[in-house]
Parts: sequence; structure tokens; C-alpha cells
Amino acid sequence: MKNKGRTRSYPVVQMLTKTLYLAIPVVILFVVVSWFSFSEIRKQNNLALKSSVNIYQNELEHKLSAIEHFVQWTVVHDPILDAFDEAGHMGDFRDASNELRLRVSDMQYSTGSEYMYFFYWDEKDIFFNASDLKVNYETYKKIKERIKSDVGTNYTWEPCMIGDNAFLYYSITYEHRIFSCVVSMEDILSPLSSINLGEQGSIQALSADGDVFYRTSEGPGGFRGNFYNRLIFPGDEADLPFTLAIDSLALGNYGRLFFLQFIVFLAALMLCFIMGGYVLVSYRKVILPIKIFSKSLSEMDSLKDTEGLILTDSRVQELNQINDQFKNLIHEITRLRIDVYEAELDNNKFMIHFLQQQIKPHFYLNCLTTIDSMVSLGDMDAAKKMLMFTSRYFRYLFQVNNNFVPLINELAHVEDYLSIQNMRLSRPTQYETDLPKDCNQLSIPPLLLITFVENSVKHATPPEGESLKISISAKKLLDAEDGAGDILEIVISDNGQGFDPQILNKIKNGEDIISDDGSHIGITNCIRRLSLLYNNSFELIADNTEEHGARITLRIPVKV
Repeated sequence: MKNKGRTRSYPVVQMLTKTLYLAIPVVILFVVVSWFSFSEIRKQNNLALKSSVNIYQNELEHKLSAIEHFVQWTVVHDPILDAFDEAGHMGDFRDASNELRLRVSDMQYSTGSEYMYFFYWDEKDIFFNASDLKVNYETYKKIKERIKSDVGTNYTWEPCMIGDNAFLYYSITYEHRIFSCVVSMEDILSPLSSINLGEQGSIQALSADGDVFYRTSEGPGGFRGNFYNRLIFPGDEADLPFTLAIDSLALGNYGRLFFLQFIVFLAALMLCFIMGGYVLVSYRKVILPIKIFSKSLSEMDSLKDTEGLILTDSRVQELNQINDQFKNLIHEITRLRIDVYEAELDNNKFMIHFLQQQIKPHFYLNCLTTIDSMVSLGDMDAAKKMLMFTSRYFRYLFQVNNNFVPLINELAHVEDYLSIQNMRLSRPTQYETDLPKDCNQLSIPPLLLITFVENSVKHATPPEGESLKISISAKKLLDAEDGAGDILEIVISDNGQGFDPQILNKIKNGEDIISDDGSHIGITNCIRRLSLLYNNSFELIADNTEEHGARITLRIPVKV
């Protein structure tokens, strides 16, 4: 029995074996979690890419449809092209071409200046570009030859090669007059350039026959091509004349998180082997000499319990603690990734909602209905004024694509809005401004003031017998610290019933004031936009005047 006890392995050998066994499930866990993370990240990245491309395809389809309608209507119905007949003179042709360029310029406000328009009259071989050229002279001559050769033929949007460049081409022929629109594929696909496709990512445009007629780059190749996905976006499903094939990095924007997770797993695996090596070294350098020494004392009756020479299980406990810390770290990484994704999603939802708020279909339809009523009643002067105010109002919306605009432009937009409302509504609105000259060109976020003015028009009820009065004033304030004029104060007030005390309290406490029916959403969005643009460097105060009217005081840093 004593001999059997002496040949029994010490616990340190068992710990070494357990350490090696522990490496096996760690490796399996590493493979399973890595594959799951890779698949999930790849799925989320593909969903984000599909969403972006679908938005792009819808917007492009609307633009191409609008251009089709514009080209067809112009060449068939527009009276300015009637000047191009055999009885016309060169002066008439020149005036008509200038007028056509003005029409095209107005169209480009909504569709973009990258779309080039060309006109050709074959009876007297008159050809001119109706818009600014975005190509060199050699390409222009080839476009001219293509259009002249297409007299008598109508084309829907179709991809074509003109020289060495890829274009989308649309052309209509009517009574010896041909009106065409040409746009390069580079300009067409430029909105997608902001998408992170990876270092070797590529966007390819395919014709209806499946041939590649344009690509942004050669695309992924070699071993690195295994880390790229290819997504196909058929053109017929989006009513577009070409199909998109996009090669994007499988991990996309989340690649760093995945590789960080990969490194953490490798670190845990290496830690297991290091601990095994440490146990092995401890056994050889410490325990084995003690074992040899104990054998010389094994026959001593006083030494019956050798448990004190055996290592305890504390090292296994430490390994468990490290594993627990590792699991917590993975949990924190996952939570951080979800928080970042949700924050980005929330911001994108807000920006999309803001863009949706810029164009209000019911307001646009009401304006058109009012104009139609004025025309039906024969009040052409009022209809012309209403049409002028409406066109300026919506032109400003279409041109607002920056974070800041001059204050004087924003006030002009407010005045157009109130002019429209005065012509639509039976209740007139009085409007006055107090704007010093040195504040005209100071920059503010676009469509900021109109939100508060619309709130007054919709919700403010003036005293009986009085009309609604809205006033806007602006001035520079001096910073009390350094004396620099770096604060712009804008005050918007009306003579209505004022804000509800609950609304004032929520605005003061920074709470969300959107009600169940969606009212006050504009003010909430304005506060969010100001927070995004100025962080905490702005001040918005809502209160009621002594006459119980509503008043908004806004203080923002001066931007020229």
C-alpha cells in the first residue's frame, strides 16, 4: 500500500493535464463565437449597404423620371421651340436657345448640374448645348455626332459608351427637333462613393444584357477577395436602366471590432498555454525536487500526510477568474457595439425625419389647390403672385443642402411662407423684422426660424378683433468674458395665447415635448439639430410675453 502511494502522481501533473484539456474548449469556443460574430457582422453590414443603395436607387429613379417628363414636355409642348422653323431668323433662334437654357437651369436646381442637355434641329443643322458642359471638347464632339445620328429615333434611358467614357443617354425627336440628356456614369454613381466598401471595394454597372460597361475599380482579387461580398441590385426592380453589382468588405465598418474580438480570444488561448508552461516549469523546478526529498522521508512513520507538499487548486481558481474577466470583456465589447449601432441608427432616423419635414406634401397640394382656385375665378394677378411665392418657397427647400445659410436668406424664406399663408387663409398675418445690416450674412442652420413661425401660424390665436402678429429681431451680443461679438441672439414672438405651462416646463427641463398627435415635433427636432451642430454652445429660451404671446429667444455662436 505504501509503494502504491509513492507511485501516485502529484496534483501538479493533474493541473497540467487539466490545463491542456481546458485549451480544447477554449479553442472550440473561439471558433464558434468567431464564426457567429463574423456571420452576424456580415449580415448587419449587408443590410446597411442594401438600405443605402435602395435609398439611392429610389432617388435616382425619381430624378430620371422627372428628366424624362421635362424633355418630353419641352420638345413637344414648349412654345419656345416653335421659333425653330423655316420662317424663323437667327435672332429668333438665339433668343429661343437662351430661353431654353434658362428652363434647363431651373430644372437642374432639383435634379443636379451633372445632367447635360443638348438640342439639335436637323433642317438647318443647328446644334447647341442647353446646359453647362461637364466633358472635354473631344467628348463633346462625339456626343454631338451621336445625337445627330439619332434624328428620327426616340431613346429611353440607356447606357452607352461615347469615346472611352460611359454615359446614360436619353433622347426625344419631334418635328425635326431632337432634345437629349446625357450624364456620365461617374457622376451617376458619385453618391455611393461615401459608402465604405473597403480598400478593394468596387461598384459595377451592368447593362440589360449583363455586360459591365462601367466600374469604379478593378475590384477585389487574390486571397483578399475571400473577405469581400458581392451584392446585386437589379435595375428592373428599381425601374433603372442598369444593374448594380457591388463588391464590399464583408465586415465593413465593424471589422475592427471583429479583429479586436479575435485578438482577445487569441490572448485567452495563449494565456492558457502560458499557464500550462508555468505549471510545468513549477513542477520541474520546485515540486520535483520536493518529491525527491519526500521519498527519502517516506519510510519515517512521523510523515504520514504529504498533503502539505502538494499544490492546492488555487491556480485553477485564478484561471477561472481570468475566464470570468474575459467573458465580462466580451460582454462589454458586445454592449459597446450595440450602443454605437443604436446611437448611429437613432441619429440617421432623426436626419431622415428632418429631411422628410422639409417637404410637406399636404402644404404643397394646398398651394396648388389655391392657385387652381384663383385661376378658375379669373384672378390671374393673385395666381401669379401665389405661384411666385410658392416657387421661391420650394426652390429654397431644394437648394438647402448645407448645415448653415445666411440669416437674410432664412428670413426671406419665412416671408415667402407668410405671403403664401396670407393668400391662402382668410386670417391675415402681420409680419415685421428688426435685422441690423451687420447680421445679414451671419450663418444659421437652414429651416430653423420657419419651424417657430409655422408653430405660431398653426397654434397661436390672437385676441378677438386682432390679426396675428409675428415679429423677428436679431442682434449681436458681446461675450462678457473677452468682449468679442460672438453671440447671435434671435427673438421670435407673436400675440397669441402663449405656450402652455406644461410645454414651457418641459422645454426648460430638456424633456421631449412631442404629443401623441405629433404636434411640437418641429421644436423638438430643432433642439436636437442645435445640439448636434453646437453641442452645449447654444441657448433656447421659451416663455410668454406680458401680453400672453409666445416668445422664443435663441442664442447661438456667430458664424460668418
